[in-house]
Amino acid sequence: MHKVRLVHAEKTQLLSTSGEEKPKRLSDIVRDECPSLGVGATFSQSPFVPGGHAQTIYAFLGYYAYYAHSLLYPRFTREIFRLSDGGTVALDWALCENHTKRPIVTILSGVTGTSCDFYVRKCYNEFVKMQYSVLVVHSRGCGGSKLTTPQPFHCGLTTDYREVINDLRKRLPDCPLFGLSFSLGANIMAKYIGEEADRCPLVAGVIVGNPYDMYKVIRHLDSKLLSLNKIYDIAILNFLKTAFNENREAILQAPVVFDEAKIASSSTIMEFTEEMTRKVFGYKSAKHLLDDSSSGPFLDSIRIP
Repeated sequence: MHKVRLVHAEKTQLLSTSGEEKPKRLSDIVRDECPSLGVGATFSQSPFVPGGHAQTIYAFLGYYAYYAHSLLYPRFTREIFRLSDGGTVALDWALCENHTKRPIVTILSGVTGTSCDFYVRKCYNEFVKMQYSVLVVHSRGCGGSKLTTPQPFHCGLTTDYREVINDLRKRLPDCPLFGLSFSLGANIMAKYIGEEADRCPLVAGVIVGNPYDMYKVIRHLDSKLLSLNKIYDIAILNFLKTAFNENREAILQAPVVFDEAKIASSSTIMEFTEEMTRKVFGYKSAKHLLDDSSSGPFLDSIRIP
């Protein structure tokens, strides 16, 4: 059993709540409305999945069960959204009744994530009960879609998500927009919210497992040769290589010189980023791209809950 510790700014935002005459601090609202995060709250993890590694493996295995279930009982309708530069992203929709007036939760998952992911499907079930629409926004070339320009995705690319959100504001102006994100998607969403600052069209965002500092995280994954973290490093690297191979012809149209042999032989995420991703986006080094992609420096600019 572990004690829950709620971490927040010294003075959080003042908000008005229904039934209350005076505005309350966001931190006080969270404590009052979510007892599981309040004073004296505790967390007991399941004995069947003790620790972060076991929980990650459980979620990974759950992907296959939910993927099979999604084939039998599809819950999303796919839209191919065309971006201003000619690129495309796959949007998976689950519309609720009266969807032109109800809230929409936009979801950004992890680097290998899709709408079939275990945690996405579990969240989906809860939103459906609340009569919220759900929109899973995939990265370019992911979720079963193909690249239509030489530009793939990277860990701090916020422009595509911004275009989707701006389009939603025009198409469905009466729908409040929320954000929910995990892992790499959490970094992108937090960075986007910070970049938008006071102009952010989201009502609120939930950021789960944010890396914050992409360079430190990648260095940590790459350097732990005898750690279970290396399993994640290998899995992410294999996903990146697979995505490159599946979209090879499109990426090679970029006006840069690639060494395909070095891309194929990359043994770490950092090496792959150095040989492929940073070149496509015009960065001088992998570190330069990762530092520029981190959401940490944008946290002070966030103006929504």
